[in-house]
Amino acid sequence: MKIFKYFINIILSFFIVIMVLAIIALNILNSVILNKEYMLSKMEETEFNLQISREVQNGFENYIYQSGLPEDTIKDLFTEEMIQKDVKTIVDAIYDGTTITLSSDELRKNLSTRIDEYLTKENLNLNQQGKNNIKQFEELIIKEYDNNVNVSNELYTQSNKIIDNLREISSKIGNIPQIVLIILIILLVLINIKDLLIVINFLGISSLTVGVLLKLLTNAIFKNVDLDNLVVLATSLSNLIISIIKDNLYKLSDRGNLFIACGIAAILGSIIIKNLKVKEEKN
Repeated sequence: MKIFKYFINIILSFFIVIMVLAIIALNILNSVILNKEYMLSKMEETEFNLQISREVQNGFENYIYQSGLPEDTIKDLFTEEMIQKDVKTIVDAIYDGTTITLSSDELRKNLSTRIDEYLTKENLNLNQQGKNNIKQFEELIIKEYDNNVNVSNELYTQSNKIIDNLREISSKIGNIPQIVLIILIILLVLINIKDLLIVINFLGISSLTVGVLLKLLTNAIFKNVDLDNLVVLATSLSNLIISIIKDNLYKLSDRGNLFIACGIAAILGSIIIKNLKVKEEKN
């Protein structure tokens, strides 16, 4: 009977570990991956908009020397507000499925005004070939802006589909892991109702197991994945993803430490109390 009871306790402890890990995974899913506000805050933290601004400006400079126009033509051609609005548009498209509309028309207007001012100032009259070259230059600048701000339409479209699928999965799962966890703990208590120290001991073992698994996972990722040199399409996007991954790995590692500490405390506590009871009974 004791062996059977011990076997049941092990099984319950195993499923408790599974449910705790499921709850942690769902928490990460809902608070990180499906949380638009979290993404926006990480963008601000990593200066995502500023990095995009630099990438766009660097791209402009690759064309200005070929055009024969002065550098002032592309200097401060776009504003911080334009970048911020366009990035917000992309984030909305990923999370809400809205259409991506960039500030290309405003940029084109600013560029045309700069070029016209330069031509007027220098009193230059362009022939048809010159006008075609100017038009081609404008198209290259607009394309450079769009490509740097909107890294990949396909990526964002697929991301939106993934977000929708994950939301559906999260909605279906709901609070099932929490409910199952409570039921498992109640069953563990009922089976060992005559000796609750066994309950504390097995809960401690479950907690210790969760902690060790989290530490092994985070250590394995840090050891085998070169996060600092991770490249995803553009530097700005890479830095954002690296920051998010590291942030959550550190949080998982801290949770692992907490679970290990709680598990050890519960196991040692149950052993100490049990030994004290045995001594009292002997006395």
